Amino acid sequence: MKKTLLLIFFANLFFAQNAELINTSWQVTKVVGEMFSDQLPPSMPYQQVTEFRANPSKLNLSFFNTVSADLTYTGENQFTVNNKACTLANYMDDNGEVNQFFGLLCSFFQPDSNYYYTITNNGSEKTLTIDNTIFQSIHFKSVTLGTKENELSKIMIAPNPSTDIITIENLRPNAFLQLIDNSGKIVKSISNNTASNTEINIKNLPSGVYYLKVDGKSVQKIIKK
Repeated sequence: MKKTLLLIFFANLFFAQNAELINTSWQVTKVVGEMFSDQLPPSMPYQQVTEFRANPSKLNLSFFNTVSADLTYTGENQFTVNNKACTLANYMDDNGEVNQFFGLLCSFFQPDSNYYYTITNNGSEKTLTIDNTIFQSIHFKSVTLGTKENELSKIMIAPNPSTDIITIENLRPNAFLQLIDNSGKIVKSISNNTASNTEINIKNLPSGVYYLKVDGKSVQKIIKK
């Protein structure tokens, strides 16, 4: 009987932690490693949001560039990265601090690797720590998004980088999409009507960095190879 109750306790703890991981929006606060001093994120002009998702299980980490990864949640407070992709646009408004910090975030997540996480509830704020197997960790805090920001944070783009067709998922009905190049010129304008997904053909666009806006707000960078 005691053994059964103990198993139920740990099962409930796992699902509670897993639900908190998925149902919370996170923001990076620092990267810690044995081989370097604590790395704090450079200041950015807009909020950087990290989301864990289910069905399908994915990680979408944003810090100017984006880390996208397919996950498998395994065991108690663990997940495995099955594959990952990082966008690699250069942030030109500093001395390389943003690019260097994002490089740490991108290299932290590796395919076929296991990660362990801990969530602590401090009352008004939650903290998340993710550890890898080489004694590095990324620390996050929970962030509250407005209704509009929450909708935009769930939008997914794949594949990214791409050579021809990109698919935009989790759109609200009748969303208005704009693709903007580095000079600020609008190169594509699309309305998705009532569908939650839409495609954009970028095959004829020059290689480079583009920015997707949905309903007038920037969502993600897109790399055209």
